[in-house]
Amino acid sequence: VDELFSILPFEVDFFKGHQYPIHYVGNPCVDAVDAFRKNHTETFGEFVSSNSLEDKPVIALLAGSRKQEIKDNLPDMLEAAKPFVGQYQLVLAGAPGIDPAYYQQYIGADVPVRIVFGQTYRLLAQAAVALVTSGTATLETALFRVPQVVCYYMAMGKLISFLRRHILKVKYISLVNLVANREVVRELVADGMTVENVRTELDALLNDSAYRNNMLQEYDRMIEILGPAGASRQAASKMIELLSIKKEK
Repeated sequence: VDELFSILPFEVDFFKGHQYPIHYVGNPCVDAVDAFRKNHTETFGEFVSSNSLEDKPVIALLAGSRKQEIKDNLPDMLEAAKPFVGQYQLVLAGAPGIDPAYYQQYIGADVPVRIVFGQTYRLLAQAAVALVTSGTATLETALFRVPQVVCYYMAMGKLISFLRRHILKVKYISLVNLVANREVVRELVADGMTVENVRTELDALLNDSAYRNNMLQEYDRMIEILGPAGASRQAASKMIELLSIKKEK
């Protein structure tokens, strides 16, 4: 490898430690969210009206993009959010390639939830809080400054949690916490992913203003670490610069 270009700032120290010539160029998620915000000025009223939703604050559910993730996480997400239905409405971001009928088998009649497809950014732009299956979505949720709970069920949860504590060197699994290098959002993983734990965290985010505001402040610090939009342009410029230097030599 002559030059390495990274979209995650925490990778720089790691690769430098192994003598790789690495350059952090910014993160494409920052670019995508920035572009969306510049081109969308939709109000909450317009969003709910266009999707035939209620005029109540939204709890967004991002249950993953794979069938197994949806199967493992969505039922507990819905059960955890159940006590908040009435004051809030549950809106699920449908993943590309997943048939609406697949979701229905995990949605009980006692927990009303609406599904919207192809509108994840529109949903996050209007959500009060979000339950998010770990992945890129956690970073996007933070960039929209939506308080969140990271949820990721795993089979053999107790064993996975033991291995995570005693073998893995990485302290976190969500990109938000990895970038910030501290626990900004609560990660409910493996045996920690229970209905009671999710409900407790969701209640804190909705009703404890100090807790909620602290997360938003930490989001701002993380966003500063990621840097401004323009990752693709910065990567291209750096490549041209390095190639020009090499050509001169």
